[in-house]
Amino acid sequence: MIYGLLAALGWGLADFGGAVVARRLGSVWTVLLSQLCTAGVMTVLLLEGGHRIEVLGPVLGWVVLNGLVGAAAYALHYRALQLGPVAVVSPIGAAYALVGLVLAVVLLGERPSGPAIAGAIVTVVGVMLASADLRRVLEGTHERAPGLLFALASAFLFGVAGFILAWLSKEVGWVVGLWSSRVGQVVALAAVGFALGRGSAPGPVRATAVAGALAVGLADLLGVVTYAIGAERGFVSVVVVASCVFPLIAVALSVLLLGERPVANQYVGVALVASGLVLLGVG
Repeated sequence: MIYGLLAALGWGLADFGGAVVARRLGSVWTVLLSQLCTAGVMTVLLLEGGHRIEVLGPVLGWVVLNGLVGAAAYALHYRALQLGPVAVVSPIGAAYALVGLVLAVVLLGERPSGPAIAGAIVTVVGVMLASADLRRVLEGTHERAPGLLFALASAFLFGVAGFILAWLSKEVGWVVGLWSSRVGQVVALAAVGFALGRGSAPGPVRATAVAGALAVGLADLLGVVTYAIGAERGFVSVVVVASCVFPLIAVALSVLLLGERPVANQYVGVALVASGLVLLGVG
């Protein structure tokens, strides 16, 4: 569970930064630069550690699938953040944990205890409540918020991609599994982005925006590394649920840096998250 919480920290920081950078660079360039950063770091770790990529042979098809699904998930997610409102996009993103949980139970045969399942459900619901003003969410859904459909699609694809990454980490080790995932996603993002003619950034590009995208990549790297390690060493179902609390990081940063004030449902959500994580840990 600790690895899942560390993953949430990284992804929360990446979400907060990504929402800002995507408005300057565009969603495709933001995700491509951030993924190039993570792929570069993972390549260094792969080479320095003397890991052999030959072990990917039997699972190459899954590597390709993970690259395609993961690339689509990231592109849709940053597009959703770019369009907003974040109050709608962020809580929906936490739903990916339910997809990963179901896949872990059905395909890996994991059998979480009753308290763990209850904790998972309570945690996800708590995250959704804590990460947004419920009134704004309802208004945004009613008015068909621009980023809503992108957020729903990315949540589902993140659940699938996260599960495949977890499975690869168990099969070939987290370094090789994560390296192959990052490289596959970069190739897919570059091909799709430029093929569709969406590779150009909107307006003049500043070095600070590029640096911001790379910083987003480093934050995301913290998330995926700890997630992959946790999946390799423990139950995927537990790690994926614990990691879904990442929207709370963005909420906390908004309060600390932007002066936003939490509303009543957010306090309730935080209490539910704490209770859910306790149940998950006990289970």
